[in-house]
Amino acid sequence: MGKDMDSDVEKVLRLFQRRETQEAVSEWIVQLAKKIHEKPEDIIWFFEIKRLRDEVEKLTETLADEELDVWEEENIETNISLEELIEISRRDYRKFKRIEEKLKELGVV
Repeated sequence: MGKDMDSDVEKVLRLFQRRETQEAVSEWIVQLAKKIHEKPEDIIWFFEIKRLRDEVEKLTETLADEELDVWEEENIETNISLEELIEISRRDYRKFKRIEEKLKELGVV
């Protein structure tokens, strides 16, 4: 994230500590979910995955392959088979793209 984005995120995090802010944001997420016919938890999931994806993309631009392998080993744990991982990835990718398209139509992303 850029310097301005970091400071904006910090401001929002401070505001989010207030109960009123949490309720307002929660209501907005519920309304957004209803508008695009998705679950509120899927909207939150989408933004979490988008943030993580952006972070990994930024890391791949700055880290050497060996450093990225170490980062993956330290941050990604899995005890499932490759086939299961591929199926989960496909399902989540389709879900991500579906939600992304709906949010793009609304001008949210």
